[in-house]
Amino acid sequence: MNTLILQAIKKSRTSLSVLVLIALAGFYALNYLPKATEPDVNFPGAFVGVSFQGVSPEDSERLLAKPLEDALRTIEGVEKIRSTSQTGYAAIMIQFDQDIDLDKALYDTRIKVDEAKRLLPDDVREPSIREFSTSDDPVLTVSISSDILPQRVLVNLTQDLLDVIETHPNVLTAELNGVPEDLIEAIVEKSKLESYGISMNQLYQAVANNNRVIPAGSQDTGKGRFSVNVPSVFSSLEDIERLPIKVSGNSVVTLKDVASVSLTYKDRGGYSRINGKQSLSIDVTKRIGTNVIDTVSEVREIVMEFSKDFPDGVEMAFVRDDSVFALDMISELQGNVLTSVALVMIVVLAALGFRTSMLVGMAIPFSYLFALLVLLILGKEFNFMVMFGMLISMGMTIDGSIVITEYADRKLAEGMGRVEAYSAAATRMFWPVLSSTVTTLIAFTPLMLMPGMGKFIRDMPITVFCVLVGSLLYSLVFAPILGAMFGGLAKQSEEEINNVRRLESSDPLSLPGVTGTYAKKVNQYLNTPGQTIFIILSAIILCIALWFQHGKGIIYFPEVAPNEADVNIYARGNLSVDEIRDLAIDAEQKIIDMEDIELLGTWSNSGGSTSSMRGNSSDKVGGMFVDFYSEDNAVSDRNGYEILDLMRERLSDISGYIVTVEADKGGPPIGQAIQLNVKGKDEVALKRATKKIRNYLENKVTGLTDIRDSSETRGIEWELNIDRTKAAQYGAGLSDVGAAVQMVTNGIKVGEYRPLNLDREVDIRVRFPKSERNIDQLEKLNIQTAKGLVPVSSFVNTTIKPATKTITRQDGKRVESLSAETMPGVIASNKIRQIKNWLKVTDLGRGVTVEFDGFDRYNQEAADFLILGFITMLFVMLIVLVTQFNSFYQANIVLSAILLSFGGVFVSLLILDRSFSTLQTGICCVALAGIVVNNNIVLIDTFNLLKKNNPGSDTKSLALRSAVLRLRPVFLTSFTTIAGLMPIALGFSIDLIERTVKSGSYITSFWEQMAGSLVVGLAVATILTLVVTPCALALSDSVNSLPKRILNLLSKPFINFRKKVNQN
Repeated sequence: MNTLILQAIKKSRTSLSVLVLIALAGFYALNYLPKATEPDVNFPGAFVGVSFQGVSPEDSERLLAKPLEDALRTIEGVEKIRSTSQTGYAAIMIQFDQDIDLDKALYDTRIKVDEAKRLLPDDVREPSIREFSTSDDPVLTVSISSDILPQRVLVNLTQDLLDVIETHPNVLTAELNGVPEDLIEAIVEKSKLESYGISMNQLYQAVANNNRVIPAGSQDTGKGRFSVNVPSVFSSLEDIERLPIKVSGNSVVTLKDVASVSLTYKDRGGYSRINGKQSLSIDVTKRIGTNVIDTVSEVREIVMEFSKDFPDGVEMAFVRDDSVFALDMISELQGNVLTSVALVMIVVLAALGFRTSMLVGMAIPFSYLFALLVLLILGKEFNFMVMFGMLISMGMTIDGSIVITEYADRKLAEGMGRVEAYSAAATRMFWPVLSSTVTTLIAFTPLMLMPGMGKFIRDMPITVFCVLVGSLLYSLVFAPILGAMFGGLAKQSEEEINNVRRLESSDPLSLPGVTGTYAKKVNQYLNTPGQTIFIILSAIILCIALWFQHGKGIIYFPEVAPNEADVNIYARGNLSVDEIRDLAIDAEQKIIDMEDIELLGTWSNSGGSTSSMRGNSSDKVGGMFVDFYSEDNAVSDRNGYEILDLMRERLSDISGYIVTVEADKGGPPIGQAIQLNVKGKDEVALKRATKKIRNYLENKVTGLTDIRDSSETRGIEWELNIDRTKAAQYGAGLSDVGAAVQMVTNGIKVGEYRPLNLDREVDIRVRFPKSERNIDQLEKLNIQTAKGLVPVSSFVNTTIKPATKTITRQDGKRVESLSAETMPGVIASNKIRQIKNWLKVTDLGRGVTVEFDGFDRYNQEAADFLILGFITMLFVMLIVLVTQFNSFYQANIVLSAILLSFGGVFVSLLILDRSFSTLQTGICCVALAGIVVNNNIVLIDTFNLLKKNNPGSDTKSLALRSAVLRLRPVFLTSFTTIAGLMPIALGFSIDLIERTVKSGSYITSFWEQMAGSLVVGLAVATILTLVVTPCALALSDSVNSLPKRILNLLSKPFINFRKKVNQN
């Protein structure tokens, strides 16, 4: 390998051409990498929905949910199956492993659903299957409203726009809000039906038999082949009106004789409002793995093009656009990266002079461009995880180049030529630079394999990995080439040049300046190396113990002041759609005048929505999406938390319904701070346990807010109990009774019709006039039988009973869920520990189990993986280090330095009064390990070389000289990283591109904790490297001779005894 590098130096023109080619390819990658705010992390899944009109939730669970669950559970890669059973409907959500091939999983789902169809009732509708993810929030919302156009025109425009949007390949769903569905409604006059003697079944059969596709085929006459066409489906409203229902002699009763037919809308299922004004809206959700900025940009173009044909009076607006925030965030972070590069270059320039600093500084853009090229090849996005990976790797990027150029500068000071000096540097430092980079790559490798929500940070270690490979290529190949062509010592005084020469030969204690001061101080520590190590080790252990005793606990990812919020409205009981709308408007009016709110979108439905966008709680009847003004456009000094508190205060004085306010959290989508699933087979015991846990959360656990559970306060339902014997005596059947009841509820669906002006089929429903569709009519219904009209009340008993709206199951058991958020400053891990301790001593009932979800699940998963990955990393590092040094003792010095450097992280948490973030602080520890390994490897390698070249020198003097020789590169590596991260660590966002300085911005809030821990931890780790490692090296002779001394000590009695025997 050394020969290859020397050949690359000789073939400098070829090598420079490769350098330019890689740089140009990197610039290409920078322009064409997809842009995003944060990694698209979610658990892919499939949604299976099946309808069986009219069945109760219990029957829906038994007949629909259970058979499908049993079939779907056998699919490979299934993590969780959750089903929701409601009246006439069952929804099954299958959550797959994060790294599964979703196309294959969806194919397997379709196969299993097809297999399960034979177990479902004959009259169920065809099950619908679609892709879904755990992160299904809309990325764009389009609002359409008009004060002058008829509703029919506005609905048609909105539906046409939705159809166009859905054609985009990146769009998962485009969901209409506030848009009623079309309906062909036949309003039947009950008196006319009874006078003509027409039963409900006759009406249904007449429509069904006259509205079906008849494939008549074709006729081959021998002289030609002709198609035969039998028009058999409705083509207009007139066809429906003229439909014969009953024939008696020469008289024909048509549908128009007993009913008025019209194209109208179904009963409203909900409403949509934007900024206090009723509107129609389309929520656009992107597919998994697609880019939010590209998707939104292309959908916006589609909408703008389509809106050119809108008639006058139509107002169209984009009321939610995630791409705007994404672009602002990327722009700001790019400016911060450039600021960090500038700060690093200033430090390097001040320490190394112009020529050498240019050689070292070029490692940064080259390594970044190389990494971007690799990320493009890997199909990654350019998001803030990529950019922060560049930030934390900045010091490590120039580490190898500093080592090479610093050694070459010493050789140049000794009078060696440029080519010889840089060739010698590349040859001498090849293995130290390679092994230090490899060990750093090993440190970051576990992070690239993190499971679950750890995928959120995978782009960061991947970026660091690519950057370090690029820096290794630059430092070992291109830096020596450029140095051999353009390198040279900076203009220095003769005294400064002599000081550089004296580093190699003179007594370190005689050196002037900072180097001499450091040498004198370290020399004192080397006089008592064991005592020095013991004191520092004790201090580190004390700091860690203090944090465990007085620290702020563990969090998964730092919380930042939100810039968006979701308001959930819950109501219980038998509320109409209009009553629910009024509740939502009442809540809306309490906060709509807040000056901090830029956008307020309100929605309401009839409860128990099965939409993945709106949740599936039967009590969740409405909500609001609230968008705050951005930092640049803020109209008050309130931060996101203060705005949330004000919203909660305004919404607290309501009665009759419940409102919760949830922050739109940044970071991985792990759900709420506290989430519990209570499982069991006994419904009564399950609800009793849920109520018991909720009472404990509300009354015994402080610091919680927005406590919710999924159990229902039952409404009422009317149950018709049929006396089958009496019904048979009257000649009435169950289907006759059911049809009569449907006439006073939603009506009987008798067929479907596709108007020429619509792209979708419209239900044809027959029902009584609105004045006759009420509960009182149940007692007054008559049905047509062979014995004439018979009152339903003759054999039906009507009773009122508690209603079951929804039954939820998870992994084959009924489940109730509880959730809560923590107040600002309250650590979720502490509260979860308190709840778990209470659950251990509490009897919740036979067969009832509790499992934690959300933060606790993902935090435990990440912690377990990081511990296992860290142990594995240490063993692999040990192998590399033993290979490098051929010494277990020196390898363990490096590993010990890694462990001690973690003490610096806990020092930072104590100083800055912060919690331990499983993801961010874990990354900080890994980054520290990478830098500490680099510094220690090169320092120990220098010690070994000095020991080889100076066999007569004592260990203490060799350790001292090694520390002095490595002072500048160790300091530069650490200080450049500290300088680059210092603005963010202090809470400042300095953007050189936009020339702005912000304090406490969203960007800095996100990364302030990690940057602060790295800055303080790295400062502590650098001190440990420059003090503890030389002391450990000074002890090497004593440690190596320790087995011999122990053996001598143990054998001394036997030797003395033998001497006495010989004397005798």
